[in-house]
Amino acid sequence: MKVSGTPLTGPLADKFPKIAAVVGVLGLVASLVYYTQDHHRFFYSYLTVFVFFLSIVLGGMFFVIIQHLSRAGWSVLVRRLSEHLMKNAGLMAILFIPVLFGLHDLYHWTHASEVLKDHLLQVKAPYLNIPFFLVRVVVFFGVWIWLARKFFNLSVTQDSSGDASLTLKLQKASTYGILLFALSLTFSMVDWVMSITPHWYSTMFGVYFFAGSAIAGVASISLLALILRRAGFLRDVIRHDHYHDLGKLLYGFIIFWTYVAFSQYFLIWYANIPEGTSWYGMHFLGSWNTVAHVLVLGHFVLPFVGFMSKHMRRNLKVQFVVVVWMLVMHFLDLYWVIMPNIDKSGFQLSWGDFACFLGIGGLFVSVLFARMRTVSLVPTQDPRLPESLHHHT
Repeated sequence: MKVSGTPLTGPLADKFPKIAAVVGVLGLVASLVYYTQDHHRFFYSYLTVFVFFLSIVLGGMFFVIIQHLSRAGWSVLVRRLSEHLMKNAGLMAILFIPVLFGLHDLYHWTHASEVLKDHLLQVKAPYLNIPFFLVRVVVFFGVWIWLARKFFNLSVTQDSSGDASLTLKLQKASTYGILLFALSLTFSMVDWVMSITPHWYSTMFGVYFFAGSAIAGVASISLLALILRRAGFLRDVIRHDHYHDLGKLLYGFIIFWTYVAFSQYFLIWYANIPEGTSWYGMHFLGSWNTVAHVLVLGHFVLPFVGFMSKHMRRNLKVQFVVVVWMLVMHFLDLYWVIMPNIDKSGFQLSWGDFACFLGIGGLFVSVLFARMRTVSLVPTQDPRLPESLHHHT
């Protein structure tokens, strides 16, 4: 079977990016209006939505790197979709700028007066200070943009050159790429999310966020493939076998997320150290406790039981519902982690949350689909393409 190197065409390529861009701009304008009403809460809403879409980018990046690292052949036909997702790292760097204006609203360690009154903040000051924080921001996005460009450009170059040696270069790059990815993801979330509560101490938070990012990445790849299939693209190329394997990956990371989430909670509960238990005390206060129970049910129990069967994973309608559900649960998880720091009395959505989501999400989708017009939807000259084409499970 030959695979066409045709990029995205039709309404998804011409109209959809423009519509998404308009939605994004209107959403950002609405976000600015919300900022004038409650600038303190705005930054928490914006950070939550930003981290959600960043997790999709990082989840896509992890998928690309791990496929090259493991020399996988089955995933070649879906790998270009994850390459498009990770390429949005540059957009996320731009969208991070508003967070820089909200450092004093988000992180109380940025206030010199607070540091003077708190011995623990003084101890952490060599790391938690604004100049070093900004340096790390540049390093994190520099690493992600560089990795995204390297893996994306070499993959696209191979489409035209057919040079099989580029696959070997990508495999070599994945050996150090996975280390850079792991370190940058972990420390970025310590900086941007965990340091909102600088007294909290957990060695598992980086892994916790990674597990959520992996779920978001695999779910987004599957959702993107299903949307393209509905529009008539890759229908005879990406088969039920590929969706089944994506479903197995998603199922595995759902279990992994649950293991990490429970382990972090159990170890902190067992140790009974104030630096850890105070964080959970805040996140189990009021209706946040209900959200925690919803996450147990919706992020683990329901998908664990409902997506266990092979027949369910091969049913594309079921998979569509599951991947959308898991993206919703992933966002709720991030909302539960970040927003209790501002909404201390309990869970409460505001129209500003939706404005931020439409703003960042609209631009994210617009850039993603606009880029898909420029290159092939699959790596047409990858030497492992025949293996992916004949893949059966």
